[in-house]
Amino acid sequence: MNFTDDEQQEFREAFIKEARLKSWGAACNADLIAKQLDDVMAEYGKLKTEDDQLAADIKDAEQALDHHTVDNRNARKEKQERRNQIAKVLEALAQNMARGQKALESLQASVESNMALAQHAEGWEWKDTPPISKDDLPLH
Repeated sequence: MNFTDDEQQEFREAFIKEARLKSWGAACNADLIAKQLDDVMAEYGKLKTEDDQLAADIKDAEQALDHHTVDNRNARKEKQERRNQIAKVLEALAQNMARGQKALESLQASVESNMALAQHAEGWEWKDTPPISKDDLPLH
């Protein structure tokens, strides 16, 4: 296949533009995910603070003078149930953060790869190869 110099230039420019567009899109997507991760981390922090406070409250209630009363036991039970709920949410948030981090890494690799392709394409050109004859093919 032969390409004229004008065709090579046209295709090179289109390819470079496409690679840069892909890089830009991946970078924009990564920025959105990073902002979403910030929100998830803030939520995680709030829940972790609440969990820590509940743990301290339970410990205080266990050491209180009325630790043996039904009201105290019920209050501790309610707080522990809330801690159990929080633990499930914290686990889900941690998994979401891990997936988000992997997505960010993948998008960053895409940005770098497409920018490298664009840079490589600036000096690359199609080189014709001679046609292959039947005699050049391996026998099976």
